[in-house]
Amino acid sequence: MQKLPLANTITLGVLDIERERAFYRALGWPLAFDSDDFAVFELRGALLALFPADKLAQDARARAQTEREGIRFAVIISAETPEQVDEMAARVEQAGGRLTKAPTEPEFFDGRDAYFADPEGNYWEIAWAPGENPVTAAARRAAGLTP
Repeated sequence: MQKLPLANTITLGVLDIERERAFYRALGWPLAFDSDDFAVFELRGALLALFPADKLAQDARARAQTEREGIRFAVIISAETPEQVDEMAARVEQAGGRLTKAPTEPEFFDGRDAYFADPEGNYWEIAWAPGENPVTAAARRAAGLTP
């Protein structure tokens, strides 16, 4: 039986990360990770990641949203191994999805990732990072798994 993917990290491409970070902090949501251009908040069962829209577009090999086109968010599917990134990317193509970034070493973290768009243009990232990665550890905690 195939394991279902762990997809509990929602990434929003934001135009003003300082304002967005302040907003979610003001809601009282705990930070799992924070840097100059990436913030991750823990929710019950999921994570909310904030990433500048232009960098999200660069990472996904897509255009940043300008009206109704381009990328403004991506749901992260957390792979358990680097090989699983490649396997899932192959299944995406077989199912009719469009890879916008073939499996590779990521630009913004250590690990392996790929991006795809579903037939309606909704973006997903398939990502694997070592267990010591704070976002990976937080995603596993949110899902009730051992980090």
